[in-house]
Amino acid sequence: MSRPEPPTPETFGPSKLRIPPYAVTGGRTRVDVDIPFEALVRTTDRGREHLRLVGFERRDILRLAESPIAVAEISAHLRLPIGAIRVLVGDLSVEGHVQTKAMTVKADTALLERVRDGLRRL
Repeated sequence: MSRPEPPTPETFGPSKLRIPPYAVTGGRTRVDVDIPFEALVRTTDRGREHLRLVGFERRDILRLAESPIAVAEISAHLRLPIGAIRVLVGDLSVEGHVQTKAMTVKADTALLERVRDGLRRL
């Protein structure tokens, strides 16, 4: 079984019909699951199986997420606001079509203090 090709930037050119973000999310602006914009998204086997059953934007997200991709990158590729993408990715995550992984990094206090001190000297 061959995998579908991910969408290319030309697929989403300015000549394509623009749909208002509220129409894409069904008017919702809040997400059921908190997904940060830097979270990585990857399509699951279930998502690949249901690729033809989901709506247009969801299908585009599933194709883009064949390889891990950040929520912010999906927003840029599809030229939709990040809030709308977070709603759609949240829905896909709850349905088991994608997995998300938030990047958690402990702040290096010493590095932050050096940056702060350097900025103060400017």
